[in-house]
Amino acid sequence: MMRVLLVVFVLLPIIGLSQKPIELKSKFLGVYEGKISSFLMDSGKDLLSVDESPITIEIKADAIFFAVGSNKKSGIYTVLFEADKYFLLDCKINGQLANERVVVFKKGKKISRDGLYPQPNTILLKSKN
Repeated sequence: MMRVLLVVFVLLPIIGLSQKPIELKSKFLGVYEGKISSFLMDSGKDLLSVDESPITIEIKADAIFFAVGSNKKSGIYTVLFEADKYFLLDCKINGQLANERVVVFKKGKKISRDGLYPQPNTILLKSKN
């Protein structure tokens, strides 16, 4: 009987204090649009020039969608942490080995996508749609 009481009074408060995942408020969800600047890529023998490409990121409550040029991918995200001025999202994209990182700013209706090397980082603005 004492062991049961010990479990109830010790373990249940610990379980109750565990952190719940951070969720984005609905005002941060939506479609963001921008352009990935042109950049140079080393192919091993030559430097290749990659032209500017449009990028669209749609953040929903339970999923994220990326469209770079005509290439479209989807996945899920988790909020790694919330700072005073932004949220940091870790996005696991289907069919992609490396995760994407997206910074959602709390003010200004904009996000920043950390480009996978050699792509540059990109600022995207929330569309009015």
